[in-house]
Amino acid sequence: MVFIAGQFAADEILCQVPPHTLRIDLQQRRWKSDTDPDQAITDSNDNGIPISFVLLGFTPFYGNLGMRNRQEFIRVAFIGVDPTHRLLPSRCVSTAVISGKSSQKNFISYFQTLYNNRINVAEVITQTKFVQRSFTQTDPITGADTGKVNYNVLEFVDRPVKNDEEKTLIKDINEWLQSDGGDLVSSALRSHISGANLVELPLGTDHAEIKAAFDEANPQLEGSKAEGLSALPAGAGEPKAAPPEPTSDNSKELTKEQKEALKAAGLSV
Repeated sequence: MVFIAGQFAADEILCQVPPHTLRIDLQQRRWKSDTDPDQAITDSNDNGIPISFVLLGFTPFYGNLGMRNRQEFIRVAFIGVDPTHRLLPSRCVSTAVISGKSSQKNFISYFQTLYNNRINVAEVITQTKFVQRSFTQTDPITGADTGKVNYNVLEFVDRPVKNDEEKTLIKDINEWLQSDGGDLVSSALRSHISGANLVELPLGTDHAEIKAAFDEANPQLEGSKAEGLSALPAGAGEPKAAPPEPTSDNSKELTKEQKEALKAAGLSV
């Protein structure tokens, strides 16, 4: 493909394949650049800023991505609304991968609520929010509580458009989706993710066979399955021979007086 520089129309919607991608950092509670983790959507105090966008579509996947193996992922496509930030370009299709069961459950619940109420996801503004949750950890042997574990999840809510600029954006997006935009979004969602090995999970079908086929074709490395002693160096946990009795090379010959003293006490020298 050859790219020739040119002008952009003010109302043009851009969609590259592969698309502009953001990374969701749950630990640091922020949206980051997928290519440069040091760049993030933050305020002047370096706190993460939740983003709002117009949701265009999503696709579930299963497989290996980063340090997560044999897990489900949801890739979403959207056009950013706020805040105004270089990583959230105006009228440009972006994608992000939602990982973690809690965040994925929140997203599916959000989508289903809109769908069941016949609300087009591309006609409302989707707002995101990082929320901290916790659970009580228990000892697997005694069942006793060992303390709370905190973790972060991503939540989703919708709001109506609030000004003429957002109304125009919504109108343009829906017209674009009715033309070639739908095919471009589909291509963006299915485009390759660097370093990932994923298989698409079609909506409304049984995923068990797809996952089983993927697992069979992509066996885990022995190192990733090792547990307990098997994860330790060879020979770990095996009984070792008793150490030899210490010997001394510094023994000294008894003096004549010491020998006579021992003989007088009835001891052999």
